Parts: sequence; structure tokens; C-alpha cells
Amino acid sequence: MKSLNVISYVQYFKSIASLHKSIKGFYIMDINEVLEDLRGDLKYPALVLNSVSGFVSKNTNRDNILNTVKSGFLIIDHLNEISDFAGEICILGNTFDIGQAILAKIIHDCSLDSSPLVGIDIDSIKYEMMDGIFDNDYGFLFTFDLCNQIMDLSFDPTFWLTQPKSGMSGF
Repeated sequence: MKSLNVISYVQYFKSIASLHKSIKGFYIMDINEVLEDLRGDLKYPALVLNSVSGFVSKNTNRDNILNTVKSGFLIIDHLNEISDFAGEICILGNTFDIGQAILAKIIHDCSLDSSPLVGIDIDSIKYEMMDGIFDNDYGFLFTFDLCNQIMDLSFDPTFWLTQPKSGMSGF
């Protein structure tokens, strides 16, 4: 089984954004990155990768330690006129469709040996309409669990010194 590789995980979602015909921007849910691009040139529609969280558990039937990754992404688009309610509905419909297409791709890719993702728990998929976020941006937040990731918690002495180092900064 595979374990979570954060770099491969981020690259996977960046790849999804670059391969989808409609998505023009990819960002990570670092508010400073998004705010910086709002002052510059945020590309819409955009895939914004949420921060990763998760939990670790021991498989009762085996010796494996499992890592369930709480994942998600936001699909947003920009509305020029805040009073354009028809445009808002159109954006919400389009961003929901893009999110569904991404979920379908994730489910498909999880079956491939080359995928950095092992499996998606279909029952964990949730979505929420997001309106008026950032600067007149609208869209949908999709969250889900990636399951069956192995976490290696075996002790590796090569990471450790035998004596504390001097000159550590901090308190």
C-alpha cells in the first residue's frame, strides 16, 4: 500500500487543474497566496486545494497503521457585478459541474497504479455552496476522505542525535 506523499498530493491536484478544460488557476488554501493574487491576477475558474488534515488508526486485523487523509478543494469563479443574481446562479452551476468532474477523475485515478492516491471513501464526500468569498467569488467546496494510506511510524535512529545540539534558537 502507498503512503501519503505531500509533494505528490499537491502535484496531483495541480495536474487536475491543468488538465481540466475550464480551470484556469490553481492555488493552495494559503490565504496569503489567494489575497496576493486578488491584488494581481487571479485566474478563474480556479481550483483551490484545501489544507490537509487527517487521523491515524491501527487496523485491528493487521499490523498496519492507517492514515485517513481529510482532503478537499474549492472551485470558485468571479462575479463582476454583485447584483447579477442570474450570473451568480450560472457560476454556481458551472462550479458544481467542475467539482463533480474532478471527483469522477479522482475515483477513476484511484484505480490506477500510477496514482498518488490510494482510495476515496465515496460515503465521505460532502459539498457546500460558497457565496461571496474573497472578492465576489462564488463556487462549491468539496470534501472527502482518502483512505487506506499506510503511515510508517517505525523508529528510525538516523533522524536522532545522541546528544542535544547547542545553540538552538527559541526559548
